[in-house]
Amino acid sequence: MRHPIAFHAEMMGDIMYFHQAMQQPDAGEFVKAAIKEINRHIEHKRWKLIKRSEVPEDVDVIPSVWAMRRKRDLMTNEILKYKSRLNIHGGKQVYGMNYFETYAPVVTWFTIRLIIVMAILFTLSLRQIDFVQAYPQAPIETDMYMELPKGIETRHGSSKDHMLMLLSNLYCQKQAGRLWNTYLVEKLCSIEFQPSLIDECVFFRDDVIFIVYVDDGIFLGPNDQSLTNVIREISAVGLDIEDQGHPADYVGVTITKHSNVCIEFTQRALIDAIINDVNIGNAYTKPVPAKATQQLHAYKGSPRFDECDFDFNYRSVTGKLNYLTQTSRSDLLFATHQVAKYSSNPRKEHGEVIVYIVRYLKKTRHLGLKFRPNESKGFECYCDADFAGNWNKDFAPHDPSTAKSRSGWVIFYARCPIIWAAKLQSQVALSTTEAEYIAMSMALSDVIPIMELMTEFRERNFKVICTQPQVYCKVFEDNSGALELARLPKLRPRTKHINICYHHFQEHERLGLIKILPISTDDQIADALTKPLAQNACCRHHKYLCGA
Repeated sequence: MRHPIAFHAEMMGDIMYFHQAMQQPDAGEFVKAAIKEINRHIEHKRWKLIKRSEVPEDVDVIPSVWAMRRKRDLMTNEILKYKSRLNIHGGKQVYGMNYFETYAPVVTWFTIRLIIVMAILFTLSLRQIDFVQAYPQAPIETDMYMELPKGIETRHGSSKDHMLMLLSNLYCQKQAGRLWNTYLVEKLCSIEFQPSLIDECVFFRDDVIFIVYVDDGIFLGPNDQSLTNVIREISAVGLDIEDQGHPADYVGVTITKHSNVCIEFTQRALIDAIINDVNIGNAYTKPVPAKATQQLHAYKGSPRFDECDFDFNYRSVTGKLNYLTQTSRSDLLFATHQVAKYSSNPRKEHGEVIVYIVRYLKKTRHLGLKFRPNESKGFECYCDADFAGNWNKDFAPHDPSTAKSRSGWVIFYARCPIIWAAKLQSQVALSTTEAEYIAMSMALSDVIPIMELMTEFRERNFKVICTQPQVYCKVFEDNSGALELARLPKLRPRTKHINICYHHFQEHERLGLIKILPISTDDQIADALTKPLAQNACCRHHKYLCGA
């Protein structure tokens, strides 16, 4: 078994350090990319070569690290280009000495999906840009000194006698993301972009919306010409950008435009990497991601995962599955949520479930998330709970969470899924009514910010089809309590103990901003996010979850 490490982004061995790249048959291509990287930094005067003796005694000199990568086409796996990125070793920085605050926001995935749906609904144009060497574009916050990178010599004597005094930030510098975001916001505001009050990585100017995920941005506007003009303005204020045309590869997701009314998100390269990691060979594929009869537990008496005959890294595969479920494959959410729960101490049974998921993934490799909006559907949320569905008295002494209920919800806009989640409830529910009510409250904590964002769109004169959601809550034949409790908040003997934080949405319901309706079990799409289902029900719900 390979050495266990946390989730990493390797794709078929294409990401490596300098010494590893120099052992590859295409090492020369990496060298060319490294020279290009160094020349770009020199061209923009991002450091100053000084003697080691000039470095103040109380200042640490931080090592440099090369990150080499073959960048491939996500559809064909063909190598597009070689990238060599010079990083600083952020792990050697010391808080309070060479860094302070580090938080930097990124745009939420529900905003990205919402922008895509709006583009289709109202026939708007999309354009993607990349900020070239984004972090070094921002001014540095404090004096920092770095060792010369491997493979680089100077004309002034031994490289060991010289250092680099940084004049700009580098990647992997702890505070670089925050400084870059601050710098970008200042530049955007200088050309009259205004940040959203709801999502701080959304910006408005007249009839154009701009969203940014670190150094990748997407514009939404009335036509290509208006977006071209905006991109020229952004370039003119000193930001180094690359116009990449219609979005095709955004944050590891392939965006395919099938027609004017259909766009699809796929991640086949990531799926192939997962299948490669688990190495299931010619094993039979599975029609569903989880066995209908199986709920996972801690299995304290079973062999540990690393003692079994599995040839994959549990945490790495789970991390990749997590990213896949968060971006384009909501049908995997319940199964992935189960195995992720036991990442700290996996057992044989947990490894077998990962293999089962990957066998399903191999069968459904072609599936993605389709956006085919239906304007008549508006804004909808389906929420559900599985009351103590994982309870097992034999495992409870070792795993108290078996008594907790699981919440699941999915939110649609124009019948396109824009956000979904499955989570264990933080407290033990004492009844089905309480479990369903908590699930509704958790779902509405996602719904309300989306309502506010769409209201902001409308106030800025962007078209929206609906700002008030219809929230569907599953009602058992013997339990309409959750609905009644949401509609008529009264103090009842059996519900008065419910934590007040779960009542946060009642004012929205009273004002008519949220409408809560019953739905039958068979039509409850969120059912697939809370428990394993039989094949027919599973396939029926997955059809909606994937936007088909």
